[in-house]
Amino acid sequence: MSTGETRWQLFNQCSKAMLQTYLGHINTRGVSSRLCLTDFNVKVNRLGMFQLQHAQSRKYVCFNRRRRIEGDSLRCFFIERINDQGYTEIESAWEQGLFLGFNSRGRFQDPATYPIKRKCFSWTKLQRFVPNSELHRCSRQQKKKSNHHPTPRHQESFLRNLMRASLLQKIRATEDGPYNLRDISVA
Repeated sequence: MSTGETRWQLFNQCSKAMLQTYLGHINTRGVSSRLCLTDFNVKVNRLGMFQLQHAQSRKYVCFNRRRRIEGDSLRCFFIERINDQGYTEIESAWEQGLFLGFNSRGRFQDPATYPIKRKCFSWTKLQRFVPNSELHRCSRQQKKKSNHHPTPRHQESFLRNLMRASLLQKIRATEDGPYNLRDISVA
């Protein structure tokens, strides 16, 4: 038997995009092909509750005391419910009636709006098994430094120095410069 992890990608019906963790923030603006942002490990306990752990950052999807989303907490357990339309609804095991949802812009949807905006709390679940041989492909790659393109914070001084050098080249008084005494005639 092969060892590995069960991973989910969750497609939100309201935002029409995948649940993702991007730059430390959870939203539903992800694309299914960007596995490093949209893959979540599923950890199930013996009571049937599960945790969603982001595959790359290893942070959990949780509710805090104010019913907002955060990354690390004891409130990380969920229960999967299937609604009448066949979509998955993710309910907090910590507080009954607290569902995970996002609005049409991909931002967190207040759980109090669940009875009004049920579509924003509906998910399509894509599940797959990832063998251990493919688990570490999302490691962060170091950026290559290039001397050809300045970084934005140095761009202004780079351009200023370039313009200054160009201007000095035009007014330089040398043998090959534009202000050569041989070109001037005395009348």
